[in-house]
Amino acid sequence: MKTATRSMPHRGRFTTGLILGLSLVAGAAQADEASVKAGREAAQACAACHGDNGNSNNPAFPSIAGQPAGYLATQLRAYRDGTRENAIMSGQAANLSDEQIRDIAAYYAAQERKVLNPADEGSTLGSQLYHHGRDGVVACAACHGAEGRGNQPAGFPAMRGLSPDYTAQSLKDYRRQARKGGKAEVMYPVVADLSDEEIEALAAHIATFE
Repeated sequence: MKTATRSMPHRGRFTTGLILGLSLVAGAAQADEASVKAGREAAQACAACHGDNGNSNNPAFPSIAGQPAGYLATQLRAYRDGTRENAIMSGQAANLSDEQIRDIAAYYAAQERKVLNPADEGSTLGSQLYHHGRDGVVACAACHGAEGRGNQPAGFPAMRGLSPDYTAQSLKDYRRQARKGGKAEVMYPVVADLSDEEIEALAAHIATFE
């Protein structure tokens, strides 16, 4: 009886802790759902360039569906604050509050990424650089995944679904350190020694990801 009596408080604490833990998880899920719903409303204007649910069918504008919420929020703040410059995005983000940015980021992060028009032909050089790198150049796959799906927990964006022109321009902007905000500095040494030919090759390979 004594043993049973001693075990009761432990069981009670375990049950209380379990209930509390489940309540916290449920609360977080409800908060996420609320953020996604609010983000859907706040992001209505974004569809004109980035497509329905963030899957762009215009090669000039990137797909943003499924990108890490932290990455998206960082980019929006950079546009809003002038750290990252773009004539269209700077204007769109100028009047966004921190809460709206978090909601928009949560909404797009929750969307399924779909590659609408993968390229039929890639680049052998681009494939080599992406998957294996070379002396002085880290393989892109190390952060962005073997199939360009990115890494949500680490905040590394997906590459699949981006047009060759957009990818090439982004890499060139990183190379000349013109693209700023968030973890942009991580990319500077990665692309510093890439030639235009290598950048174009990488962009061509990335465009084949489905």
